[in-house]
Amino acid sequence: MKYKLTAIYDDENKPQFTQIYDNALDAVHAFDKCVDWGFADEYATYNLFEPSGKCHTKIFWKDGKVSGK
Repeated sequence: MKYKLTAIYDDENKPQFTQIYDNALDAVHAFDKCVDWGFADEYATYNLFEPSGKCHTKIFWKDGKVSGK
């Protein structure tokens, strides 16, 4: 079972960053390190996918707004 972390900037169709993890602990620690909009023009979307298909999302906006689901 693998966990996948992706980073997508603005309205791009493909991730700027994708990392695969073998265990939940490493994946969650990496997801927790996603704390700002990075190199995006307006916003960055970070997704953590579990092997079950569940997705955790954090969105950081350049103006300081933060949302997640």
